[in-house]
Amino acid sequence: MEIAIIGGGITGLTTALALKRLNIDATVYEKAPQLNEIGAGVWLQPNAIRVLQWLGIAQEVQSQGFLLNKMEITDSQLKPFKKIKNDVVSDQFGNQTIAIHRGKLQRLLHDKLSQHSAVKLNKAFQSFSIENDRVHIQFENSATTADTVLGADGIHSKVRSAMGLPTQLRKSGQICCRGIANFQMPKALQHEGKEVWGNKLRFGFSQLSKETVYFFAVINKSICPNELNSATLSTLFKDFHPVLLELINNASGLHISELMDLKRLDSWHNSTTCLLGDAAHATTPNMGQGACQGIEDAYYISQLLNKHLGAPIDAFQNFEDKRRAKVDYVVNNSWRFGKMAHHAFGQKVLKGMMQLTPESMMSNQMNKLYSIEEIQ
Repeated sequence: MEIAIIGGGITGLTTALALKRLNIDATVYEKAPQLNEIGAGVWLQPNAIRVLQWLGIAQEVQSQGFLLNKMEITDSQLKPFKKIKNDVVSDQFGNQTIAIHRGKLQRLLHDKLSQHSAVKLNKAFQSFSIENDRVHIQFENSATTADTVLGADGIHSKVRSAMGLPTQLRKSGQICCRGIANFQMPKALQHEGKEVWGNKLRFGFSQLSKETVYFFAVINKSICPNELNSATLSTLFKDFHPVLLELINNASGLHISELMDLKRLDSWHNSTTCLLGDAAHATTPNMGQGACQGIEDAYYISQLLNKHLGAPIDAFQNFEDKRRAKVDYVVNNSWRFGKMAHHAFGQKVLKGMMQLTPESMMSNQMNKLYSIEEIQ
């Protein structure tokens, strides 16, 4: 079975590695002419870590990232809304969250994969057709064929369009500004991820390496300056804890976009093609699960293609059956959380829920989110 994976991001590369672990070859086609360490940080929560452990690369990922003992939501002066008693918060297997530069993670996955399978750069997908049970794939500068196509080309997926599936993006009305600061956190903050709430804006950060910190600022469009830069961002957060201004002023560059997700698709597949990650179920980042859900997809689709060798449509349907409930939960709750966190009454409701929910119940809810099903 020849598998073509369209998209060389985290989901596509992890999927190819997962298939390789099961002795199934796949070729990854990425539109970028070369891989650069672009973007900002990503938080890999325990469900993603378990997949990386299964792949045998979790320790290498951790060595290039930074281990976080806990994640907290705080007021503008970094006072947590709910004080977590445990010094280290983990899943039932002891896995914690790892913060890593998105570009570093992509490079690590690429280099691991290049030892075994083909990764072809400068391959911008255009279209495909099915002839004699083979998929004929057209790129900007070449063409190829495959038995099966996995579309992992992001929220603006061209594979999704080529399948005739709708692309309806839901805009949040919130602008997200991400950056990497050359800065070392005070010792008390070095192993903690924080999300800081204000009026119609939020700010999150964590140490990314010994010398760098990842941060993001989310701002309602109604109060967002026409031009977002270090100066205007500093003005927005001038009354917050001083460490936020330190991060903004030490940023090497800002990546700005509006937060949005993808309206739920009725199906992710046809007889030869299946969508993965953001191409299938793009979510807002409010639960920190975007990359994690793509990594989970890699685990499940590889296991199910292995189980249904020669019958990919059965694997695709089984994949949707197993993934729908969790993905819908993440997308819907992430959207609601983001909206409520930027509304005065919504913030009060969320704060009350956090303060009243026992830590044991929160742990159980997180472990449910972090669960990975073994495929028999």
